[in-house]
Formats: sequence, structure tokens, C-alpha cells
Amino acid sequence: MSIRRMNHTVPSVSDLEASTIYYRDLPGLRLVAILPATAHFSEMRFFHSKVGSSNHHDLAIIANATTKLAGRGEPTPPGLFHIAFEDGTLDELQDMQGRLQAAKAFAGSTHQAGHLSLYSNDPDGLAVEILWRAPRESWSYEDEMVRHPLDFDAVKKRWGGQRATGSAAGEAA
Repeated sequence: MSIRRMNHTVPSVSDLEASTIYYRDLPGLRLVAILPATAHFSEMRFFHSKVGSSNHHDLAIIANATTKLAGRGEPTPPGLFHIAFEDGTLDELQDMQGRLQAAKAFAGSTHQAGHLSLYSNDPDGLAVEILWRAPRESWSYEDEMVRHPLDFDAVKKRWGGQRATGSAAGEAA
């Protein structure tokens, strides 16, 4: 069996408060737990998507990017290629683009083979992708994987703004 979906990610962050605000207010994640710092581990904060999750957490952030802890060596610098979150409809994705733009956190968008994506950077510069999965029948692994500019008018004309795909449609993968 292959991997079906992202379970969670744990980026190391330099400013726990700024990162908490970013993940709570822009992608709209819900803070569900805090693991206090100890002598050997920095504080961690755990998040779920607001619509629920079967995971313990979808994202955790740890404040060890600037903290040197006893027995742990040098701080772990922020670093991650990107984190991907999935929106359920094109209307939600377009709304997210507006929220990212208003917060001056929008870095770009693209229409690629299996999904339509928005890109942002969190307070540490880590790349965050927020995507809408194109309907499975439109996917092709035979065609060249080409990225095109995201045109919301064109894709809504093709699929509609409220068509749920991926997790929003009850798909496990």
C-alpha cells in the first residue's frame, strides 16, 4: 500500500508566537494542545484543521530553532521544503488566496497536473502550499508535468466553485 495522505509535519521555528499566529489565522488551524518545555525539549504546540481530523495532530511546531538545550547540541535551524494543506473547494482556495494577499503572505499560485496550488511563507520563511485536488478523472501521469498560471475563472467554469474533492469529498487519499 502506498502513502495516502499527509499525516503531520513538525517544523522547527524561531518565534513560537509568530508561528502560532500564522498557522492559526491564515491556514485557519486550531490549536489543540501545548506541550510545555522541559530541560531537554523545547515547547511544542499541536494543531488540527478546523473541520476536524482523524490525526492526533496535523501540524506541530517546536521552538528549538534558536534555543540551545542541555544534552541536545546546537539549535535545530528552521528548515523544511514545504508543508501542504488541502482545501475542499475552489471557492475556499480563492478565499484563502485573498486572506494570504491581505496578510502580505502570498507568494504565488499554479495549476499543475493533480492540483491547484497557492504558495506562502510562514514567519520563518518555510514554504507552505495550500491546494485543491483536481478531480481524479482529470489526472494524467502520461502527460508532461507542466505548471500553468492559476486562473480561478477558467477552473471554476470547468469544475464549479463548490465541487468538493479529496478529503472534503470523503476520499481517504
